[in-house]
Amino acid sequence: MEYFIIVFGAIFVNNIVLNQFLGICPFLGVSTKVSTGLGMTGAVTFVMAIATTVTYLIQQYVLVPLEITYLQTISYILIIAALVQW
Repeated sequence: MEYFIIVFGAIFVNNIVLNQFLGICPFLGVSTKVSTGLGMTGAVTFVMAIATTVTYLIQQYVLVPLEITYLQTISYILIIAALVQW
């Protein structure tokens, strides 16, 4: 079982190439023109800045006082999803 965890971590968690590919995938999907690539860059930067700010506030004023800081990743993902849908 221990070997499985090491292999799983090496393939999916600590794989720099996979991380870079997943991070650049949305950019490559719309970047046939420079203007669309710049638009996507602006949108991602805006969403990440707002999501980070809101997540910080939620963590400091909700998760830490209630001692449920283990939900920080889930809250970050939900906030990003909400901002993208908005």
